Amino acid sequence: MKKITLTLALICALLSLSSSARATRNISVIQPQSAATNARAEELPKGQVIEKVAVRAQPAQSYALYLPSNYNQARKWPVLYAFDPVARGRIPVELFREAAEKYGWIVVGSNNSRNGPMTIAGDAIKAVWADTHERFSVDDNRIYATGFSGGARVASVFGAICNDCVVGVIACGAGLHPQIPIAQTLPFIFFGTIGTNDFNFPELKALDDTLKKFRILHRVVMFDGGHEWAPQSLAMEAVEWMEIQAIKSGRRKRDDALLNDLWRRGLERARGLEILGKFYEAYQSYDSLSQSFDGMIDTGEAVRKVAQLRETDEVKKALREENDQVRRQQQLIAQLDALVAGRNDPDTRAQASTAFSQQLSELRKSAHENEDSSQRRIARRVLNQLFAQFYETGTLFLEGQHRYDQAAHSLEIAAEIAPKSQQVFYDLARAYALNGDKKKALQALRTAIELGFTDLNTITSDAALNSLRNEALYREIVERLKNRH
Repeated sequence: MKKITLTLALICALLSLSSSARATRNISVIQPQSAATNARAEELPKGQVIEKVAVRAQPAQSYALYLPSNYNQARKWPVLYAFDPVARGRIPVELFREAAEKYGWIVVGSNNSRNGPMTIAGDAIKAVWADTHERFSVDDNRIYATGFSGGARVASVFGAICNDCVVGVIACGAGLHPQIPIAQTLPFIFFGTIGTNDFNFPELKALDDTLKKFRILHRVVMFDGGHEWAPQSLAMEAVEWMEIQAIKSGRRKRDDALLNDLWRRGLERARGLEILGKFYEAYQSYDSLSQSFDGMIDTGEAVRKVAQLRETDEVKKALREENDQVRRQQQLIAQLDALVAGRNDPDTRAQASTAFSQQLSELRKSAHENEDSSQRRIARRVLNQLFAQFYETGTLFLEGQHRYDQAAHSLEIAAEIAPKSQQVFYDLARAYALNGDKKKALQALRTAIELGFTDLNTITSDAALNSLRNEALYREIVERLKNRH
C-alpha cells in the first residue's frame, strides 16, 4: 500500500476555502468495532450505498461508501474519493453508483471534508485514505478524486500534492486552485463539468483553453444546469473516459470490446448532434473522440469532422459567443460591485442604491426568459455569482470571524439578490440578533418562516437567537410554528 503524506502547511498555502451553509441529516451508522471484532470488508453491504462508515482509528471521521455487488478481496479495485463542499458524502456516492457498479469502482464520499480551513479537508483525506486501505483491496495504480465547487478544489489539491497517487480528477463546478501550477503537464488527468448557468463557467473555460494550449489530455463538458454536481449520465461519461485513459496508459488491460463500444456510442452521439443541426456540440463531441481514442482506434472520421466543422459559421459564432459571455459576465460583476461600494458612501448612496436595484431587476427579467440564449445565461451566471459572493462572505463574517455588523451587511445584499431564500433570511436573523438589533432580527425570522423555514428545533435551540427568547413577537412566531406541526 502506498503511504500518503499530506503536509498541512503546504495545503493551507495552496487553498483557503470559504464558509458554507450548514447541512444536517439523519443517517444510519456502521460503528467501528474492537480490534478483535473489526468488520471485514466482506461484512459490509455490497451493491448499495452505505451512508456512514466510521473510521476505525478516528470515529469522528466517516464516509459514505459504495462497494460493487461483486466486490471481493481477491483482486484490486479502483477507488474514487469524493468531496462535497458541505460534507454530504452520500450525494457523490449516489451520483457515481451506477458507473461504479458497471466498471467495478469503490466510491468513498467524505462526511467531514467541507468548505472552510483546509486542515479540515486534509484531516478527512488522511483518515479515509488510511481506513479504506486497511479495509479494502485497493488498486493503488488507479486512485481517482472528485468534488463539487470547493470540493473540486480539494480533489485537485489532493491530486497535486500526494506524490502521484491520484491519476485522475473529476471536477464539478470548479477547476484547479489558482496556485496549482500548469506548465507542460499536470500530475493527473482532468475531467471537468460545468453547468450552462454556472457562475464558474469563465474559470472552466479559461482552464480548458490553458490545457489545450499545453496539449494536456483533459475534457471539459457543459451540461444544462447551474452550480451543481454533474448529472448521473455525465458521471458515467467521466468514469468511462477514465477507463479509456487507464487502457491507454497501461493501468488497465486492453479491452477491445469496451473500446469499440465506447467509440461507437460516442460516434453515434456526435453524428446525431450533427443531424439535429447542433454543429458546435457535434464539433466538441468529435474533438473529444479524436483526442480520447488517439493511438488506440482509427480516429480518422472524428479528425476530419473536427477540421470540417471548425470552419463553419455556426462553430465560429459559438466560440465568439462563449468569449463574449465571459467578458460580459466579468463586466457586470465589476459594475455591480462598484454600485455596492457606492452605497457605502453618503454622497452616492441614493444613486448607487437605485442603479443597483434597477440592474438586479433587469438581470432577473433576462434570467427568467423561457428560451435559452447568451443573455439568459449571462444573467443567471451573474446573479448566481453575486449571490454566492455576498452569502459566503456573510456566513464567513457570521460563523468564522464573529463580525456581526459586516455579516448583516453582506447578508442584506444576498437577500436583495435572492428575496425568496428562506435560508438567507434565517441567517440574516441570526446576524441581526448577535449584533443586538432585535427588531430587525425578528422581522427577518418572520420572513424566513413565511418563505418556508419550518425547522422549529433549530430555531428554539440556536444560541444565536437567545436574545430574542423573551420578546413577545418571538413567542408568537414560535407558537404559530408549533401549531403548524
